[in-house]
Amino acid sequence: MRVGGEDILVLSVPLPKLRYPEGTTSAEHEIIDAVLMGRTIKEIAELRNASLRTVTTQLGAIFKKANVNSQAELIATMTEGAANEDDEA
Repeated sequence: MRVGGEDILVLSVPLPKLRYPEGTTSAEHEIIDAVLMGRTIKEIAELRNASLRTVTTQLGAIFKKANVNSQAELIATMTEGAANEDDEA
């Protein structure tokens, strides 16, 4: 592939399958995905056409279901579970 006149190599690596916290909804999965992509609460609200308060409330529900207290803990929990699943394969 050429970008800006330079040849670049593009690799496609399958991402590990995520195990969402038990009891989370499809809407909560979208929010978790956005958190994993590094989106801010404001960005998530804009993407979902929701208020900051709604997204904050939804994140609180996700944290409770995942037994975590922050976005950083959520990311660590989600990526740790996926990495352990890869190790078992």
